[in-house]
Amino acid sequence: MPSTAASVQTSFAHLSDEDILPRVLDGDIDAYEGIMRHHNQRLFRVARSIVTDDAEAMDVVQESFIQAYQKLGELREAGALPTWLARITRNAALMRLRKSRRMQYMDEPDFENVMNLSTAVKRPEQPDAKLANTELRRLLESCIDELPDAFRAVFMLRAIEHCSIVDTAEILEIKEATVKTRFHRARLLLQKRLLEYSEADGVSVHEFAGHRCDRIVQNVLQELRATKGRPAPDKG
Repeated sequence: MPSTAASVQTSFAHLSDEDILPRVLDGDIDAYEGIMRHHNQRLFRVARSIVTDDAEAMDVVQESFIQAYQKLGELREAGALPTWLARITRNAALMRLRKSRRMQYMDEPDFENVMNLSTAVKRPEQPDAKLANTELRRLLESCIDELPDAFRAVFMLRAIEHCSIVDTAEILEIKEATVKTRFHRARLLLQKRLLEYSEADGVSVHEFAGHRCDRIVQNVLQELRATKGRPAPDKG
């Protein structure tokens, strides 16, 4: 019988990272599903803010979870897991971007040459609220994708994932002052009206759930079971 989204999920998903980590470090590969389900959404958004393609972002997330599993013994405490995973994902996305020779990421863009979004953003006129939010979400995603690379990553973490300035700086490996500047400029580019829609209407962009989440979980677990590997112990 083919597995469904409900049957794929296990009891690990509702456990905390603190409860799951010891089991994973002891070689319980299935327990790693809980960690993946906890962090799939954020890692997808981190990857998506860099590669700007859903399929590539999913590949990056999958690669990142495998890398993270192999290095899990290096993690000092469970509380650092979200930032640690995001940093691994960010580096994996940058590596993929460099290999594809698309652009030099994190260069400070020429602010005067950035596109003007002031006339592009209009609230969709849809009688049905659900349809309106769907159109608005697509518009938001399109506008965010058009942000300069350095601004887009900061905006995704600060505005969409609600990361602190400190965590954003740590994930992107930039100064806190740079986070503030880039976030401010990103907000200016997206215009005050657009930001009001995203915050007031509860529209969530670049969502990652359902079958896409299940697919990542299944692929990673299948890869880990095939290699029969265990997280590398801390060498420190």
